[in-house]
Amino acid sequence: MADQTEPTDRIEETEPVEPTDRVLIRIPASTAHIGLVRSAASAVGALLDFTYDRIQDLHIAIDEVCSRIMATSQPAASMLEVEFTIEGRELKVTVKGDAPLKSDATFLTKWSQAILRAVTDGLEFISSDGTALVTFHLNRGVAP
Repeated sequence: MADQTEPTDRIEETEPVEPTDRVLIRIPASTAHIGLVRSAASAVGALLDFTYDRIQDLHIAIDEVCSRIMATSQPAASMLEVEFTIEGRELKVTVKGDAPLKSDATFLTKWSQAILRAVTDGLEFISSDGTALVTFHLNRGVAP
């Protein structure tokens, strides 16, 4: 009599996949490519269960920061780097260009600051080696 073994249809259990807590995007410094960053922001915001309004706030902040980096770089920035970091209930977004700021340019005008403070929960600007680095924060479900 042949040895008969039962077929096993068992699937090995694996550890659940955790969502990535850091997303880094590099795009050409062009208004035509900022939509890619907004799309990624929507996906990250959805992971955090952001409301529609919070995702729109995120889009506004990304548009403002990216456009200011492109407008105040000399020579013109060729690349933008945008990093999304999830820290508990908070999304931290850091944007930087690859070119120094114009020596006579005001990076964040009063109008830009007003916009960013209205749609974010925190804002930091650092100029390192003449290059702009902007970080802003949005908390899940909390309007500023």
